[in-house]
Amino acid sequence: MLLDGARVEVLVPSVGLRQDMPFFTKKLGFRLDEIFPADDPAVAVLSGHGVRVRLDTRLAEGVAMPVLRLLVEDPAEIADGELVLTAPNGMRVEIDHRNPPMITPETRHNYIVRRLADQAPWVIGRAGMQYRDLIPDRLGGSIIASHIRIPDGGPVPDMVHYHTVGFQLIFCLAGWVDLVYEDQGPEFRLHAGDCVIQPPEIRHRVLYAADNIEVLEIGVPA
Repeated sequence: MLLDGARVEVLVPSVGLRQDMPFFTKKLGFRLDEIFPADDPAVAVLSGHGVRVRLDTRLAEGVAMPVLRLLVEDPAEIADGELVLTAPNGMRVEIDHRNPPMITPETRHNYIVRRLADQAPWVIGRAGMQYRDLIPDRLGGSIIASHIRIPDGGPVPDMVHYHTVGFQLIFCLAGWVDLVYEDQGPEFRLHAGDCVIQPPEIRHRVLYAADNIEVLEIGVPA
């Protein structure tokens, strides 16, 4: 349940506010929201880049130090272009692209056969579906192919999601599955022999599946 007005803070041990605050405000561009008590400050709350950080000098030694990851449009525009920093209190700060560019590695061609008879392992993947990896070496990271099945049909515990890919194809091998795509009208049923090509980052959801549904999923890059 989401509560209106609720906020989340990252609790961070501080070795001294005089040392830590300038790092966050001047180096990382955070804003000071609170500091107390006034006569001898022990806690400072700062906000920026969608996160609130609570620096607290009263935390006992041994409290785990979090790692702060700042995802920004252009990492070169913050912290003088440094990508990994260490705050005076020892906290590691990593700065990275919010929307990293998609890189397709050069294909390392190979001939691969993955037979069911070879007992290639099934693993539990997203939304409880079972996945079998058809290209373990990903041809150098250029492509991924998965054999996916749902043994027990019914509602699928999937969520609306998307994939950051350049190309994605779904081919139904057996059974059927109900899907819905963003701005593509009502849900529809994918039967054995049917195929869909999913545009990059289109939001979609798997709704309902027949018993023993099997699909082949191909994505580029891996």
